[in-house]
Amino acid sequence: MKKKEEEKKRRQGRIARELGRIAGLDRYVRPEKVRGAIKLDSNENFALDSSFIAEVAALAAGAVDLREYPLDEFDALSRQLALYTGIPEKYIGIGSGSDQVIELLLTTIAGSGRRACAFVPTFSYFINRCELHGIRVDKVPLDKNFELDPKAFVKRAARSDVVYLCSPNNPTGGQLARKDALYMIDELESDDRLVLVDEAYADFAGYSLAKEATRRRNVIVLRTLSKAFGLAGARVGYMVANEEVAGAFNSTIQSPYPISTLSLAIAARVLERSERVKKTIEAVREERRRVFGSLSGFGSGIKAYRSDANFLFIEAGARNYGPIVRELARSGIVVKLMGDSVAGHRGCMRVTIGTREMNDAFLSCIERAVAGVAR
Repeated sequence: MKKKEEEKKRRQGRIARELGRIAGLDRYVRPEKVRGAIKLDSNENFALDSSFIAEVAALAAGAVDLREYPLDEFDALSRQLALYTGIPEKYIGIGSGSDQVIELLLTTIAGSGRRACAFVPTFSYFINRCELHGIRVDKVPLDKNFELDPKAFVKRAARSDVVYLCSPNNPTGGQLARKDALYMIDELESDDRLVLVDEAYADFAGYSLAKEATRRRNVIVLRTLSKAFGLAGARVGYMVANEEVAGAFNSTIQSPYPISTLSLAIAARVLERSERVKKTIEAVREERRRVFGSLSGFGSGIKAYRSDANFLFIEAGARNYGPIVRELARSGIVVKLMGDSVAGHRGCMRVTIGTREMNDAFLSCIERAVAGVAR
């Protein structure tokens, strides 16, 4: 009895210590829902008509039986992803958002006690999950223009077990030059190292490395339907890798039913209508160019950085930031406010590219705030 009590106390101590460690980690904080606001903070695709998504969802809901586990629906989505990407199904794994795919890869193939490398600033979820699972992260800073030195990065990354390349990068928006990305994955090819290329925003960019991943030993490309395809609420993502990695993911690593029947059916039907989505993607690109040009014309310390995603990273500067934040609040516009927390840049924010009307409202706020500062 005494031994059991001692073991119980010992185990409670370990659990308490681990919970204490977890409590001290950085975490994702869900943004507050502001009713009636113009929502430009989470990179959702509001340029894609809500009636289109609603119509597809209604068709999907009428075609499935929620009493059954998702079997045919999973296969149907896999076929549609193969058609959309031009990549055979045997190279594709499906998850509950690309976040879940990252989580599974970190907890299985990567494993605790390993070392990861990522350039920063980047998608904080990856770094947070590494820290949660006991994976140390070597953070390589981008330069003042958020550009990466590929050779310097490879030198650091060669010491790591997991390498993370977010391209286009969140929150900065830039996509790595294709030649630089290929150089890095070539230099980092190894059976002992996993290279994750996060392409959540690649539909808005100039290229994808998905086909390259099918021919590489250790490269996995992460994609999602949350951004360009307007399905953030459905939680559907996927990965592309070589046949061995994708096969292990699909057969063993992934849980048997990771995505709901309804989400699978909606995703497959939206992909069937991908031409409609592609038109919206082009509209977002055009708006991105227009908003970037308008912001660049304001002067007064406002700097927008080149983006290949559906958002812009803006450095407003210490003088403009407060007035802009107040003007946005008065106008009911929500953006991702980052302040002075981004690698020494002052008065930072990330704004999603929405419809022309949403973007005009945002630009008007910036213009009024800057004019007020100048007076």
